[in-house]
Amino acid sequence: MSTPSTEPLAVLRLHLNGEALNTPCATLAELLAERGYDTARAMACAVNQHFVPRTYWAGLPLNAGDRIEVVCPVVGG
Repeated sequence: MSTPSTEPLAVLRLHLNGEALNTPCATLAELLAERGYDTARAMACAVNQHFVPRTYWAGLPLNAGDRIEVVCPVVGG
């Protein structure tokens, strides 16, 4: 039986929609889930000013200093 790891989780400092934050998330998909985004809805993401297709979110590793923008359309007038 293995013992649980006591190593601290790596924490990244990055920016999400202009707000600085610390996160243990390793991928864009994890970050979106952690921040409460409903990824089943229409939205677009960019990392460091580069559009990231939805199919890449789960595999896109985050790095310290990344600048992430999430845009969700608003319906109405």
